[in-house]
Amino acid sequence: MLRKLNFTERVKVPRTHVRITLRRDDSGTLVFDPQLSFDGIDVVPDARVFIEAYYRTSFMRFDCGSVDAFSPPEDRRLTDIDRTSLVRFRVKIVDNSHNDHRVIAVADELLVSEETPQSAGRVPLLPVNFSDALGQQAWRIAFESTGPVLELNNRIENVKDVAKRDAAFFALVYPAAVRLVLTQILLVDEHDVHEEGDEWWNLWLRWAARFSSTPLPGDPEEAAFWIDEAVAAFCDEQATIDRWRATRAEST
Repeated sequence: MLRKLNFTERVKVPRTHVRITLRRDDSGTLVFDPQLSFDGIDVVPDARVFIEAYYRTSFMRFDCGSVDAFSPPEDRRLTDIDRTSLVRFRVKIVDNSHNDHRVIAVADELLVSEETPQSAGRVPLLPVNFSDALGQQAWRIAFESTGPVLELNNRIENVKDVAKRDAAFFALVYPAAVRLVLTQILLVDEHDVHEEGDEWWNLWLRWAARFSSTPLPGDPEEAAFWIDEAVAAFCDEQATIDRWRATRAEST
C-alpha cells in the first residue's frame, strides 16, 4: 500500500536539476534512468527521494534512497504503466523526521519520450506518443490536463521513422493537428487570449501568434479566421507541399 504524503510548505525542484531518459530492455519493457542534482535545494540530507511514473490512470512509485545517498532501485521497469512511449514523472523529496511523510520539495509534470530524452526546463508543445490503442486510426490528438498529445498508431510499419522523416506525413498530419489544437483552445474551451500565464494553451497561443499578422482574436467569431491564417502561414514557413513534391521527385 502506498503511503499518503503531506504536501505542507513544499518547494519546487528546478527542472534543470532533473534528467530522466527512457529505454527498453531485452523484453521490450520500458525502463527509466534518472539523474538528479540537489544543489541549492534547502532540504535535510536524510530526506527520502521518491520518483513517480504515471500516464493517464497508470502509476508507479520508486524509492530512490535519500538526498545524501541517492540510489535508484535496480529494477526500474515500468511494468504497470500503460503501453506507451510517453511517460510523465514527478520527483518528491520527503521529510519523515516527525513521522508525517511531509513533502518538502517536488518537481512535477516531467514529460519524457522514449524517442527524445527529457530536456530540463523545456516542455514540448506537442509531445508524440506511439500507441497500440488506435485501432484503424492512423493518428489522433488526445487532450490531457497538461495539454495535447499527438498519438501515432504503432501498427503502421516504421511509424517512428515515418514521423521523423516523411514529408507527406508532415504535410498531412501537422497542419491538421495545429488546427485541431487551436480550435480546442479558442472555439471549444474559449480561453481568454488576454490572460498571460504559462498554461499549455497560453504557450500554444504565443507560438501560433508568430504565424498571424493580426492580433489574437477577442471573440469566437474572429477565431476561425485567425486559425485559418495561422495554419496557412505555418504551412508556408514549413513549405509543406514543396517538400512533399521534392521527396516524390527524388523517389521516381
